[in-house]
Amino acid sequence: MIGSVLNHVNSIPNDLGIDRVEFRRRNLIAEADMPYALAKVHVLDIVSECDSGDYQITLDRCLAEFNWAGRSKLQGALIGGRYHGIAVGCYLEGGGTGPRENARLVIEADGKISVYVGSSSVGQGVETVFSQIAADALELPMERINNVFHGSTDYVTEGFGSFSSRSIVMGGNAIVDAANRLRALIRDAAAQRLGCAATEISFDNETVVGPNRAALDLKAFAGFAADGTHASNKRTYSYGAHAAYVAVDPKTGQVELLDYVAVEDVGRIVNPLTLHGQCVGAVVQGLGGALLEHFIYDENGQFLTGSFADYLMPTASDFPSIRAVALEQKPSPLNPLGAKGAGEGGIIAAGGTMANAIANALGSFGAQPRELPLTPTRIWEMVQAGSK
Repeated sequence: MIGSVLNHVNSIPNDLGIDRVEFRRRNLIAEADMPYALAKVHVLDIVSECDSGDYQITLDRCLAEFNWAGRSKLQGALIGGRYHGIAVGCYLEGGGTGPRENARLVIEADGKISVYVGSSSVGQGVETVFSQIAADALELPMERINNVFHGSTDYVTEGFGSFSSRSIVMGGNAIVDAANRLRALIRDAAAQRLGCAATEISFDNETVVGPNRAALDLKAFAGFAADGTHASNKRTYSYGAHAAYVAVDPKTGQVELLDYVAVEDVGRIVNPLTLHGQCVGAVVQGLGGALLEHFIYDENGQFLTGSFADYLMPTASDFPSIRAVALEQKPSPLNPLGAKGAGEGGIIAAGGTMANAIANALGSFGAQPRELPLTPTRIWEMVQAGSK
């Protein structure tokens, strides 16, 4: 199914006599059409729409980073016994799924802030990012954030966890709401202690300041706590473009990935380093599914790839040339942070982009990949079929 759809995306422009990049460009959602209504998912009863974006920007940036114009002459070229090919793919990623998420901020005895949130850590680095969001919302240095506690309703009244690229959109904005409420509590309490109006209270780094520079340290508010919630029935939509350059050995079916570029716009970026790691890791996961990872059963239903001796997981040596670029040109209008989901953007386009790059390399054989993974055996069989 996936392969058939991908082949149509490339075969349609060929049939129409349109350049494949231009075909994609013409079919991108225009910024002027935002918010753009999407088809209803009847089984899940989901109605959604793209929230914001200029999809042309990520496509153009990807083509420029990849040097598409310069490499176009390599399409189908036989160099050193291997056929070379390139491909580009565009995608969008729905994330930030509701219905809501909750957070709680507590001032400890030492004046540091403990963060409690219903979103869970699944290795995506939310502890760091949630600390940043809390520190920024409270206008405090990060070292004043004590700990981030997550994934248990012992911490908050209700938690929904991590799925559908929702942690920052839902959990992060719940923290912002809790921070605003905590600052309001502190402002009211400080006003009473300093004998002034709450509007006269300001925050200066780690102190609460009143008229005539009278100040109180956060330790004076130990035990103060505030709960926050972010609720939304609308999803956010990141988007981007991937490009791949491959060399295929027709005698063995072996594919070498020479270059891979992924460009995405994820709304507001909280931590560029964790985002970059997520994107590169997601691309590797997508490439593993495209070329290596395969569940195989014999005719009796016996599982044959039950260990890592037979089931091939990607390693650093398999895909050493991955470049990821993250943009924040179009923040989401649906939440205070302007954030969008980003965890799956590296995976979505990888399979299609690699399949089309291999098809481009083996165009003289009429190769049309129709299923993943594209193992050496499958590629060799396509070459043999095209040689007859």
